[in-house]
Amino acid sequence: MSTLRVSEGLKKLFACAVERKIRLLEKARGSDRVASSRRAQRSLKYGIGREVALHISNVSEGRLMSHGKVGIVGYGVYIPRERIETAKIVREREKKRGKELEKVLEKVRHGLLLREKAVAGHTEDTMTIATEAAENAIRMAGISPSEIGSVTAGSESKPYAVGTIARHVASFVGVGENVFIADLEGACNSGMQGVGFIDAEIRSGRIKYGLAIGSDVAQAERGDPLEYSAGAGAGAFVLGKSDLIASIEDIAPYSSLFMDFWRREESAVPKHFGRTTVEAYKSHIIGAIANLLRKHPDLSLSDFDWITFHQPSGYLPMKTCNALTQDEIPYVGDSSISERMRLTEQDIEKKIKPWLRVLDTGNTYAASTMISLASLFDKARPGDQVLGVSYGSGAYSNATWFEVQDGIEEKRGRAPTVMDYVERKSEIRIDTYHDLIRERLSRIKRRLEIPRLVGEIESVNGSYFSLSLCKGCNRIYYPARETCLASDCPGPMEKKRFPRFAKLKNVAKLPFKKRWTSNFELLEKNKVLFVDADVSDLKPGVRLEGVIRRLDYEGKDGLILYGIAYRPVFREAVAVVTKPKPIVIAPTQYA
Repeated sequence: MSTLRVSEGLKKLFACAVERKIRLLEKARGSDRVASSRRAQRSLKYGIGREVALHISNVSEGRLMSHGKVGIVGYGVYIPRERIETAKIVREREKKRGKELEKVLEKVRHGLLLREKAVAGHTEDTMTIATEAAENAIRMAGISPSEIGSVTAGSESKPYAVGTIARHVASFVGVGENVFIADLEGACNSGMQGVGFIDAEIRSGRIKYGLAIGSDVAQAERGDPLEYSAGAGAGAFVLGKSDLIASIEDIAPYSSLFMDFWRREESAVPKHFGRTTVEAYKSHIIGAIANLLRKHPDLSLSDFDWITFHQPSGYLPMKTCNALTQDEIPYVGDSSISERMRLTEQDIEKKIKPWLRVLDTGNTYAASTMISLASLFDKARPGDQVLGVSYGSGAYSNATWFEVQDGIEEKRGRAPTVMDYVERKSEIRIDTYHDLIRERLSRIKRRLEIPRLVGEIESVNGSYFSLSLCKGCNRIYYPARETCLASDCPGPMEKKRFPRFAKLKNVAKLPFKKRWTSNFELLEKNKVLFVDADVSDLKPGVRLEGVIRRLDYEGKDGLILYGIAYRPVFREAVAVVTKPKPIVIAPTQYA
């Protein structure tokens, strides 16, 4: 590819010409008609051409990305329904403090800026929540899953040490076999790392669309302050080159060996150095921003309309924001860059604080930046300049610059917004929270034992899920397959179909004496499991939607068995149906 040097004088000449054109257009049509011209001005100001790829060979200036307008085609999130107020956990863990308890609560509420967190339910794990986020992203994109050529999944709560989240989700949402698959490390940065990797694959011409996922069911030791923020959630971006919601203007990394937080092999929960994370977080967030500005000499942090950082708590982003208001910004030796990084208190209030989703979800780890970006995109307008800075302990940061495109308006309403999920919540008691955490961290039983609502349904349309039941070993296979994975299993295999949308016929709470009844036995008798609902929500005739859930596991080291469960219709109820391309079910396979 040819290399073109762009002088500062030429940039200014281009910018002046575009400015004159904008003034003429504003005079003739009004300022509300020139958003696209303003975007053109910004592109020239920052030295990024749309027709000609510009490369800067001087290392001190960095490298500008080769542009073919790659960006987000669709985005989606998932936040579990179960929530618990952080104060409930603090009161339980710190009850021995007596009169000091209120001071601790005050510090958590107003110091750490933690309010409540999302908790994965008994049938949820990193794969199931990633699946719903991915389905939402594909729905918004309006493409067939078969067009996706690469899937990445960033997480630090993998259900399998060997066995990928990305391949499971690809199979669950209908992506076929002609696809690149990767689970990514990088702690909380790994979701956005996937965005960068897939962006590069699309620019290379190797794939047309890619799916980047960040998903976590965060872990923490009981009583560790980390427990107060450890939440659950997933975000997913479909990337491509057409019908963009937001283009990726550039990505700048910053990383160093800084082990402020880690989890050893076979350890159920992470360890950390506490306050050391403040320095690690600030230095890498600021370092990534500085590297982005170094590549774009005419760009300032205040030029962005909206900014969001990774959110382990509300405290760390705000601590970093405070550093960016100082006369001398820490960790930045170049005064010309430091000057362009400065923010005002007004910038922080308007551009950053509205996207502190950690207040609603807790720290969703690899999903954190993706969820806050999705929340931002839910409100953004074409032409808006957006900066998302992710962070992962170890330590790694990416500063990703987006420009919102016209396609966002057409695609609004195809999938639930972040706030739709935030507001869809059920407050749980501390005892229920303990049960969920105990099951999550031990997982030593032969079968999954949980309170269950079960019943019968009838189809309301002609669309179905297909799964297989192996009667030789009582395994559930979704998607369906022809033979059992155990070569010596005598079978037989029975294929069963369950509707994507259904109407409730009857429901009952499984009696305690039948708690040993497996979900395999229920499916075999054409009964189904109901989730995300109380008995009062399940009246005969209520409309239901099928969702992918963890239905069982084989002890602590056997297979995890996924399949179909039902909940009252949520996504169709909040989304506007805009006739996106139909989702194609993957050929018979097992993830």
